[in-house]
Amino acid sequence: MTVEAAQVIADHWKYPAPYDFYDATADMGDYKEFVIAAQWPDRFWQVRHHEDLVGFFTADTRDDDRCEISLGLRPDLTGGGRGLSFLQAALALLETEGLTQSPVTLIVAAFNQRATKVYEAAGFATIRTYTQATNGSTYDFIEMELRKH
Repeated sequence: MTVEAAQVIADHWKYPAPYDFYDATADMGDYKEFVIAAQWPDRFWQVRHHEDLVGFFTADTRDDDRCEISLGLRPDLTGGGRGLSFLQAALALLETEGLTQSPVTLIVAAFNQRATKVYEAAGFATIRTYTQATNGSTYDFIEMELRKH
């Protein structure tokens, strides 16, 4: 990731409701974590198709040895069936980085059934649900873990 690409994503990627929950500007704490390089996770990649910025992917090793991932596609590319191949490519990158030996987890907003279906298709299963304050309110979240084959 570059600071310039992170700034483009944070400032210009605007999702339609209800997915605007994922706009970086929806929560100023999240926004700062996205645009300030010192706050980035262990690994933070921009994803390009030719010269076009089309997505991002992060992997952060937690204290309990889990590898927590997050990812996003450019708003105009969502909802068109690209999510599973994008996630599979990200998981393949994790494999080459040697990060799939630890549990791989992710967190998704409970309302986002579209993403949850993609994660399940890729082999993730729910390990817990919880409520957290963010974006000016309280929301339900699902933590998922990649099942070992």
